[in-house]
Amino acid sequence: MNDNSTIAPSGVEAVKAFLVGSVDAARTILGGCPSAQSLTAIDKTDGRHVIIVLPCKQWGCRHCGEKRAFLLGIRCELADPNKFITLTVSPKHFLDPRAAYDQTRRKISDLTKLIRKEKGEFEYMRILEITKAGWPHYHMLARAPYIQQKWLSDTWAGMTGAVIVDIRKIQKKDNVFRYVAKYLCKQTYIPWTNRRVCWSHKFFPQVEKKEHAESTLVEKTLRRIHPAEYLSTEHDGAEVQQISPACWKISKKPNRPGERHWNPYTEQYE
Repeated sequence: MNDNSTIAPSGVEAVKAFLVGSVDAARTILGGCPSAQSLTAIDKTDGRHVIIVLPCKQWGCRHCGEKRAFLLGIRCELADPNKFITLTVSPKHFLDPRAAYDQTRRKISDLTKLIRKEKGEFEYMRILEITKAGWPHYHMLARAPYIQQKWLSDTWAGMTGAVIVDIRKIQKKDNVFRYVAKYLCKQTYIPWTNRRVCWSHKFFPQVEKKEHAESTLVEKTLRRIHPAEYLSTEHDGAEVQQISPACWKISKKPNRPGERHWNPYTEQYE
């Protein structure tokens, strides 16, 4: 695989381009999620093939997990929480870690309803973490009024049997990002759930939805193979240009027998 740069006018950043080669070489250039899949399409404006990298977005994936943790940390700062809360689990009350998770995670909803009823507003984001022995416990960022440690401990113990809880005020806003990164970036594989994070409906600020322009991509097809494998097997020898971090455009190659290409001038397949 050859690493080239397209020629661009002075002052205009050149688009990265390369020639497709072996699968290993393509993986090196593409980088990113090792378990990614491919969404292929045709750009009807110029008839060229497009491949969009679809990452797995799993917390256990080093690439996707760290990226999601970074973005979530920024969102949490904007949510302006004022409390750190830790809720533990007592192993002696459950058959195994999965049973402990299945039963205690439902109790968090009961706890939040009771806090709202007796204390006032309570919006939160919950992060699941497991101990070295594999038992779950929960870290929370919350926007909440004053809650007594003893009240929280007694209430959680009454629901789950665990008396150890922690609640403290957030002293500095930048601690929020570090808190999220700390507990999400060290995530390991959990066989009984992929749902590491959840949050209440009003925890994050509401974002106004923007109307998107009509896509120029047609004939979208999901291919359950890694983009590097797809490029190497289907477009070996073609130049590929990076349009965005997850989108690559492939130079048009001579038609294979029976293969059609989109003509942007006639707006038809030929």
